[in-house]
Amino acid sequence: MSNIYLLYGEEKYDIHQKVEKIKKEFTNLEVGVNLFYINLDNIDELNSITQGVSFFGTEKLIIIRNTNLKFNVNILKDIDEDIKVIIIEDSIDKRLGEYKTLSKIAECIEYKHLDEKQMTQFIIQILKKYNVKISYEDAQYMQNVCGNDKYNNINELQKLVIYVQTGGTVTKEIIDKVCSKTLNAKIFDVLDDIVNKRKNIAIEEVNSLLRQKESIVKIYIMLYKQFKQLFMIKLLKQAGEKNISQELGIAPFIVKKLSFACDKYSEEELKNIIYAFDNYDKKTKNGDMDFEIGLKEIICML
Repeated sequence: MSNIYLLYGEEKYDIHQKVEKIKKEFTNLEVGVNLFYINLDNIDELNSITQGVSFFGTEKLIIIRNTNLKFNVNILKDIDEDIKVIIIEDSIDKRLGEYKTLSKIAECIEYKHLDEKQMTQFIIQILKKYNVKISYEDAQYMQNVCGNDKYNNINELQKLVIYVQTGGTVTKEIIDKVCSKTLNAKIFDVLDDIVNKRKNIAIEEVNSLLRQKESIVKIYIMLYKQFKQLFMIKLLKQAGEKNISQELGIAPFIVKKLSFACDKYSEEELKNIIYAFDNYDKKTKNGDMDFEIGLKEIICML
């Protein structure tokens, strides 16, 4: 086992758990004595920290964060076996020489978000530990509402456990009442209002997202993506495709919901909607259309 760890990826909860597990291997940890936090601002201190002797002897834990590996990793090649080094990054460019060096001397672990099915099972298992019930379908719905980030889901699950208490049952209605929706789930609500001709509500929901400092460009991209999915589902249904979920890589729960929505449009109507989004994209990039006004015009047109 290496005493150097490179931990990276989008699932911050699992990275945190790994760091805490390594910390427990130490009897005593004192910041500035045998526990050191390094970033780009003080990376120049790394060499002296690895060489020095502390009150606790040579035993040390050094945590290096968010450097994009822009430091001399060769310093770590011959460090004392009593020193543990944890390097934490959001993402890694595996073409870098620094990464190639670390891959030979460090335990490199990438932490990814669970997929939709795995997160659904995770939700069920966590609630089961608290003797709280939830159906598979409602767990799927919660995954769609709360996303695939473990930290976020654990926070929302804690709220649900407090709300229903031990022995209770979580339902879709309770999830809607208690849980905070991700941006993706909120965009899905906008789509639902557009499809059901509630245009004023859809525009108010967009306004609400803007008040929450969400990017209008991000809102456009996510809404455009959902209409493209509607179009693809429409084509696949017309072609008699049975496993649309697998074909498009979309959760069955989402396909079911989008399938009802696409039935309200003809193939030609969906083509025109996609063309409107493409035209919006070109005009906003050229400065011929305001981002917010243009998107609201599309919503009114649909």
